[in-house]
Amino acid sequence: MDAMRNSVYKGDFTIKRLKENENFGLGTFNDLDGELILLDGKVYRVAADGIVPEASSDRRIPFCSSAFFRKGKTIEVEGEKAVNNLQFSILQFLPSSNRFYAIKIKASFYDLTLGGVEKVLCQNPADIAVLMKERPIYKKHNIKGTIIGFYSPPYLGGTGLSPFHFHFFSDDKKNGSHLLDGNFSSVKISIELDEKKACEIVLPNSSNLGYQRKWKSSESKSQY
Repeated sequence: MDAMRNSVYKGDFTIKRLKENENFGLGTFNDLDGELILLDGKVYRVAADGIVPEASSDRRIPFCSSAFFRKGKTIEVEGEKAVNNLQFSILQFLPSSNRFYAIKIKASFYDLTLGGVEKVLCQNPADIAVLMKERPIYKKHNIKGTIIGFYSPPYLGGTGLSPFHFHFFSDDKKNGSHLLDGNFSSVKISIELDEKKACEIVLPNSSNLGYQRKWKSSESKSQY
């Protein structure tokens, strides 16, 4: 994620390779050409126009958080309405705040605000915090689906969004993207956690990532 904050939007990792060992995850594609959703072993690409086709196996990605999801602890939360407030409930129930967790939430929603991405076309693009100010926004109402998410420990915040990163994917497979805000219509919310005691960071093979920019400290952390 820190590389993305420094405008590195190209990687070598393919969708085919991603699906070999993982069945759950989120991320983006090279040149920010769509939001990535990995659910039940299938990879979907949310295009800038909001259309959600299944991604071709030869597409490459610069960033993805992924895992093989094995349900462990389940949290039951009642009376919570705001999606963003749910994060505080999850923090209270985590067995350890120093480990990674894959998070799956199936629920119904009164409304959702989702954020997409526009493909980067220039050779010297702005950093992601600037690009996200003009990202496509999708408003959805009375919708059911799954929140795909990850908790990352604060001391490893450079590897992903910390503490939480969530994408949404509708049950009809027609809507999804990065989850910005929303309100539940479900009275009771069931949250499945998969605790991960270790992580593997796969780095690019290429020495030329396409965009040569001066590396800097991440002074402007985005809400990508």
